[in-house]
Amino acid sequence: MSTMDRSFIGAGSIYLKPADDSAPLLPVGNVSEFKFSFEEDKKELKNYLGGGGNRNTISRISSISASVTAHDFTADNLAMALRGSATSASTTAITDEPHTSFGVADELIPFDKIPDLTKAITVKDSLDTTLTEGDDYMLTKAGIKVVDGGGIDNLGVSVSYTPLPSDMVQALIESGKEFALFMEGLNDAQDGKAFNIRVHRVKFSPVQNLDFISDDFASIPLELDVLADTTVTGSGLSTFMQIDLAQ
Repeated sequence: MSTMDRSFIGAGSIYLKPADDSAPLLPVGNVSEFKFSFEEDKKELKNYLGGGGNRNTISRISSISASVTAHDFTADNLAMALRGSATSASTTAITDEPHTSFGVADELIPFDKIPDLTKAITVKDSLDTTLTEGDDYMLTKAGIKVVDGGGIDNLGVSVSYTPLPSDMVQALIESGKEFALFMEGLNDAQDGKAFNIRVHRVKFSPVQNLDFISDDFASIPLELDVLADTTVTGSGLSTFMQIDLAQ
């Protein structure tokens, strides 16, 4: 009797949206791992009549969790990993943004936003005198660095510049935010047969490790709890997830 080959190598795209449908389903990006873990609460009644073994057992799933390893350092992914928020920064030109200074050589004075170095940048001292690049300061990708013997002292500076388009992530200001997860998958072992996974309600845990300096491509290891969604009703329907497999 022959059996059908159903071997599996999964790939695909993962999408997330707020569980309250307040925003669209958007891609997480390049993901190298997506897996579920199940914890069991099992009770056993021993057979005390002789012969060993169990007289009865009962088993319940006590928790369901999942892990996602993302490789795209987007603002939204970082916000999920850090229980934060992600917003787009304004690109409106900024005039006379104040900064403290010590006037020490190689002192970095980062601007409030990432500067666009292709556009004009003006630096003034505390007397409103325009300083000179190269003599008083050097431009960096974050702001300016003080030149030894230049005109920057300990009385502060003001800067005028145009910010680059950027996103801001404010870490650890959100808690308990819930998402719905959808995977648009394909089985590489079966000529790309489609499969979908719908996880109705998930909550992310803060990331344990997040590398920003390394010799290898960095990743964002996301851990999440799969929670019951009581809005899913009907006989035989799971309140946790649904998996659809193309035949």
